Amino acid sequence: MKLMIRNAISIKAINGRLYVAISINGRKCRIIELTNDSIRDFASLPRAPCNILLEFCDNLVVSTGGILYVVSSERAKPVLKTKHGNWFWHAVEACGKVFVQEYGEGSTGIYVSEDLKDFKLLVSNKDIDPSSKQFHYIAFDEERKVLIAILGDGNIVRVATSSDCGSSWGPLYKGPWQFMPVLVERDRWVFGFDSGIARDGVAIYSVDEDMWRFALLKTDGYRYAQFTSITRFGDYYIGCLGYPTAVLVSKDLLYWYPLYIDLTFTEYNCFVDAFAWRNKIIAVTGRELLVFDSRDVEEAFRRKPLLTPYRAYLDRVGGLLYVYVLKRLPWMLKL
Repeated sequence: MKLMIRNAISIKAINGRLYVAISINGRKCRIIELTNDSIRDFASLPRAPCNILLEFCDNLVVSTGGILYVVSSERAKPVLKTKHGNWFWHAVEACGKVFVQEYGEGSTGIYVSEDLKDFKLLVSNKDIDPSSKQFHYIAFDEERKVLIAILGDGNIVRVATSSDCGSSWGPLYKGPWQFMPVLVERDRWVFGFDSGIARDGVAIYSVDEDMWRFALLKTDGYRYAQFTSITRFGDYYIGCLGYPTAVLVSKDLLYWYPLYIDLTFTEYNCFVDAFAWRNKIIAVTGRELLVFDSRDVEEAFRRKPLLTPYRAYLDRVGGLLYVYVLKRLPWMLKL
């Protein structure tokens, strides 16, 4: 492992280039561009922390809390603002448009734009499930042209999809297990748990067969764990945890071995993320940028796994009770 950059908040690998957002004294944000043999300043923003969401039409789409910026090497232009306390967390390009997901209190939305100039509210989490608190994540299955949205907290519709570029949405999964990230693969979608009922886990949805499989996981020393992202590195999966702050590697989605753990974070850390870039794993923790290679992965598999499967009898019973109560609550309130 090599430490390259301190105060790294966010990263994005785009077309052979790596963009890194760095917090400057917690007040401003500097974005740098890394290529094969050079590092250059790309842009500066007047707010921090900032989250690089995606690249669209040679521009970066960057969130600095509740303000969304379109950033080029020449300027950073604010284009969308959300309510106080909320922020824009994830975004995808789909159907020739940009879809941006809001996170926070009250009703949150997914916003869409064709030109990065005019954004409109496409759908709110309340439109999909009135009992939901917020959107957690958005992704896109390019092969099937399906948008995927994840919702929480304390609701029944956990995953919703749209096959018409967001014009209409329908529930895909109703149940106790709550998710945050989703990795779209050729024949399946892999969801990381973000659940208050189970300690941790992954869900695998076989798209063509319309079948779900759930693997409940536990970690020694922590009551629960929460994924922030899941990606691929060759034949391996790279999982990032917001709590505890960690970067993990797995061969089978069941046993997860630590590449890196930062025990100084005592609460959920939303900035943990990782990408495969030029035969290396580039990870960010909100405090530093880390680089791992294949030797680091091999060394990780010689350690004790941080996440392992367990016989989750009580958690499964709790999940069944959760679904039973939520499905019947509207009827019970009428009595």
